[in-house]
Amino acid sequence: MIFVQPAYLPSVNYFKDFNDNDLVYNINLGLDESDYFDETYMSNDNGVFKVKVPTTNKNKSNFQRDIKIDYNNNWIKSHTHSLQSAYGKFPYFIFYLDPILNVLNTNHTFMIDLNYDLLSLFLELLNYDQKPVKNTSDNIINNKKTILKSNNSLMSVDNIVKMRGDFLLGKNFDYRLSVVDLLFLKGPETGYYIRNF
Repeated sequence: MIFVQPAYLPSVNYFKDFNDNDLVYNINLGLDESDYFDETYMSNDNGVFKVKVPTTNKNKSNFQRDIKIDYNNNWIKSHTHSLQSAYGKFPYFIFYLDPILNVLNTNHTFMIDLNYDLLSLFLELLNYDQKPVKNTSDNIINNKKTILKSNNSLMSVDNIVKMRGDFLLGKNFDYRLSVVDLLFLKGPETGYYIRNF
């Protein structure tokens, strides 16, 4: 059993250890227990950049499950533009953009629900058989095997090109960009690469 913490458009590394484990989606984490609850990193020709979902009621004492999405600004349009400008020329962009946008356009009230629906979509697109189960108990966290955390740092364009090349060659790698980076590049083979390399 693996406890996964909510993350927005999570990194490729987020999925590396899933294999055939049961996935428990932990909704009982404090806000300070995840840096990537409402943000992710993408890459374009200029390097790595961050996209962030605006939220309300954000206080370090809050639980992630209590954080609401702020729709006062049109962040979905901004994120769509970011995806288009960063990955529009990738070979599988047109095949995967609509399912992602369908989830974003659902207008979730809570960030935790948006992240859950995105995780469910990515598990399907990556050909994982598991469905994440929401953890509704405060006690189950004491029996965790692991909680997956994304760790991102800004990288140069040269490092990104090398990272993608190493991944495709099957070398040991650290793929810290959002999974959409690899999904738009490798399409239906993405899950295979994640599970085997």
